[in-house]
Amino acid sequence: FFFLLITFQFQFGIAQSAIDSTLIEREFIDLKEALKQPERVYRLDLSNQSVQLPDNIWAKFPNLIYLSLKNDHLTEIPKGIGNLKKLEVLDLSGNDFKALPLSFSNLTNLQELYLKNDHLKEIPKSIGNLKKLEVLDLSGNEFKALPSTFSNLMNLQELYLKNDHLKEIPKGIGNLRNLEILDLSGNDFKALPKTFSNLTNLQELYLNDDKYFQLKKGIPILSQLPNLISLHLENDNLKKLPSSILKLNYLESLYLNDNQFKQLPEEISGLKNLKFVDFQKNYLRAPNQDTQSENIGIKIVF
Repeated sequence: FFFLLITFQFQFGIAQSAIDSTLIEREFIDLKEALKQPERVYRLDLSNQSVQLPDNIWAKFPNLIYLSLKNDHLTEIPKGIGNLKKLEVLDLSGNDFKALPLSFSNLTNLQELYLKNDHLKEIPKSIGNLKKLEVLDLSGNEFKALPSTFSNLMNLQELYLKNDHLKEIPKGIGNLRNLEILDLSGNDFKALPKTFSNLTNLQELYLNDDKYFQLKKGIPILSQLPNLISLHLENDNLKKLPSSILKLNYLESLYLNDNQFKQLPEEISGLKNLKFVDFQKNYLRAPNQDTQSENIGIKIVF
């Protein structure tokens, strides 16, 4: 009897696991359909819809781990969204709200948060409560500073702050030591804080469209990032590279497209680990195709 009981439990466990896996993979795209059996809804994609979202419906989804309300032109995020305690991925991009509800800080299991192009005027201090966040996209908003609690997000691996018109990068960014990808394109800062050198796991950095950024002054800080292998300096009005760029000897990819170079910078031949350079849309006359430099062994795209 004991043997039969164990066998039944084992087989039932496998079957239950398979069922749960199937449920998790299924994605609902209709709210009315999802509300018929809300406890079986793990993924809900209501993007690009005109939907009414009452506060009282969210408590009915105890197992929801993924929610997209992208491009729904919501003027307000329902307070009840804070009831989604198991939520791991939330996409609120492309809406018209200007603030997040206080209940937002209850989403402590959130791992990915997308708030792109939402007309946000500020980021609430309570964002520091979302300590499991690994991916955060705040691109295309209207705030000009980040709260000090931002430095609490120490599990962040990807951070996107593109086109946010930030006038300075907060010192607290140095606490985000697990960052691997950081996009600071389209901002108004002139320099990187000294604490930026603490981002020793950073692999890819975007500094595109940063008209005021002083590259020469930033290189001593960037040179302290041993894992920085990809650097984007696109559309930065660059006419030449400072000789100190040779300190970035871990670089493997360098993006210099849409600048004002009239010739290939000699400095790139001194970057010993460099494998790829994007040199499109400069003032240099060259074949409009990929070119492999025989002398320095770097693939250069003109």
